[in-house]
Amino acid sequence: MSKSLKNALKATAVLVCITAVCIAVLTLCNMFFPKYKPTLDTATAKLINRICPTGQSDADAKKDGYIVLLNEDSYGANIASFNKSNKSRKAEILAVYGEPKGDNMEAYIIEAKSSGRDGDVVILTAYRGGKIVGATVKKQSESYFGKLPSNLFDSVFGADAFSDVNMKDIVGKTGATLSLTAIERAVNISNSFAKVYNDSIIAALSSLNYSENPSHEVRA
Repeated sequence: MSKSLKNALKATAVLVCITAVCIAVLTLCNMFFPKYKPTLDTATAKLINRICPTGQSDADAKKDGYIVLLNEDSYGANIASFNKSNKSRKAEILAVYGEPKGDNMEAYIIEAKSSGRDGDVVILTAYRGGKIVGATVKKQSESYFGKLPSNLFDSVFGADAFSDVNMKDIVGKTGATLSLTAIERAVNISNSFAKVYNDSIIAALSSLNYSENPSHEVRA
C-alpha cells in the first residue's frame, strides 16, 4: 500500500471519528437541552395580564381561561416554517397566546426571541384591533440592559401591528445598541407574523369564546 493511500485512509478515519463525536455531542445536547416548548406558566400569564389586562386576577386569568396558549393548528400556522422563511430577520416566533374573553377579548400576544449581546432576548407583544397595545421583556441577560429607558415600549404602543417599527430612531443612542436591536427584531418578527395570521387568530379566539358561551353569537 502506497504512503499516499495510507495517508488518505488515515485522514478519512479521522474525519469519520470527528463526525461521530459531533453527532454524539448534538445528541447529548438535544437530550439535556431539549427544543423549546412553549407553556403558559404562572410567570407568563402574569406578564400577559399586565400588558393586556383581562380584568381578572393573574391566577384567575390563567385558571379560568381568560389567557390561553393557542395551538398553531387552531389558526392554520406552522411556526417552524414561518421562522425558516424569515431566517434573514434574525428573530423567531416562539408562541402565540390569546384572550378569548375578558376586558381585552380577542386580543392576542406573540412571544418572539432574538439574539442580543449576551444571549436571547424574549419579548411579548400584545395586539388588538390591528394595533400594538402592549409589550414587555419576558427574558434577557443583557449586560447593558439597564441603559435602556424604562419606558422603552411606550414608543410602539398604538403602532400599526403589521408594519416594522424603528425603535432606534425613536429611542436614540442608549449605549445598549445590541440589546435594543434584539428587542426591535423580536417586535418586528411578531408584527410580520401578526400581518399573516391576524384574522385566523381572531377567528380561533372567537371559536373558543363561543364554545364556552354557546348562547353568544360568534364574533366576526
